Amino acid sequence: MLTTKLLQRLSNSRNVLIPMISTASNAQIQQLVQPADNTNSSFKPFFLNTCKYCSASTTTTTPTTDQGNGIIKRVLKKVGFTPNSKARIRVASHMLYESVADKINYLAFFNDFNMPNTFNSWFLVTELHVWMLLLRSMAEGSESGEDGRFLRNCIVEALWSDVNTRAKKLGANNPSRTRQQIEELSEQFQAALIAYDEGIMSEDRVLAAALWRRFFALNCDDYEKIERLVKYVRRQVVMLDNLSRQDFLIKPKIPWQDLNKIHI
Repeated sequence: MLTTKLLQRLSNSRNVLIPMISTASNAQIQQLVQPADNTNSSFKPFFLNTCKYCSASTTTTTPTTDQGNGIIKRVLKKVGFTPNSKARIRVASHMLYESVADKINYLAFFNDFNMPNTFNSWFLVTELHVWMLLLRSMAEGSESGEDGRFLRNCIVEALWSDVNTRAKKLGANNPSRTRQQIEELSEQFQAALIAYDEGIMSEDRVLAAALWRRFFALNCDDYEKIERLVKYVRRQVVMLDNLSRQDFLIKPKIPWQDLNKIHI
């Protein structure tokens, strides 16, 4: 599990938001939004080493297993009794993604944060919630071959499958532009994961700066709105952290909190 000690908020985040945002230069602001030179567009955003439990972690050590237990697991898998089989995890990943795409009140975000009702705005809201799912997934095993890493990858696959479907419908008359847009979103998604990971492991002003750069696209002078979104993210991450393995991975039940109930 993620340690909730790292998720504690500063007692007065508003006081630290203003200097953090007002002193940031355009070059600093764009640093995490722009793709790195060695970034590819294969829609596999996990390419940098970060903390063990972060969504973009790429630690690749090989886990060791007891030989006897390994035999039992292989036998159970063949007869279909493995409780955490890859097939079941893949199903769970789609349920987790659908908890975002189908359950989040997008209009509340559009209205409260003055966002246009566009495909890009939809993606920004979805991206933020998917990142929180990826963060929680890594607590179920962040090493190569473990359930958490596999779940994380499957959630990302579900995201891009949905993005492709929606983008093609919107850009049916211009497929080349659609492909270009998806590639751009992929690069931005990679940078957003890194920025959000850094923010959640740091104090509120770091998370606020990451949200201002990415979610608000540098276009928000209302510090209370940024502070409110920081509070929303912190609460959602703690909620996910408190979910049992059963309620998150086996039979996902994600009680997302309503944005309208978050006040500062």
